[in-house]
Amino acid sequence: MFLPFTSWASVSDAKNTQIPQIKRIQLVSFSVKNHSAIFDVDVYNPNEFKLPVRELSGKIHLNKQHVADLEATSKASLAALSTQTFKVPISVKPKAIISATNQTLLSGQAHYHFKGYMMTPVGELPIAFQGMLGSQQIVLLLNTILFNKAP
Repeated sequence: MFLPFTSWASVSDAKNTQIPQIKRIQLVSFSVKNHSAIFDVDVYNPNEFKLPVRELSGKIHLNKQHVADLEATSKASLAALSTQTFKVPISVKPKAIISATNQTLLSGQAHYHFKGYMMTPVGELPIAFQGMLGSQQIVLLLNTILFNKAP
């Protein structure tokens, strides 16, 4: 009975809680018809205690265009000092994705950005993740959009 209380006491101090880090994002499935995608997201918990995740929310931009929203609830916990993979459903904006894809073809660049938060017992923890898609990733993205096939 003492151990669960000690774990909760550790996580209840927001000032001592480090923000989890997104290590990898991979597209698992994409449906134009359902306006949805599912990603595997590897998340590292840098804290020495497990961190219950109740909600994940945010917006995804591709070449500065808002292309998708993420609203997911969870009963999972991030294990202490470890990386875990979560399946994350995303609501996609097809017209915005096509526009951003066209821009990608013209510029040859695909910059993505996710900004949101993770709701935990200590409150909202902000999360931001950004980067560039390489040429192989751009081809896979186009293949997925045009032919509705996940890699």
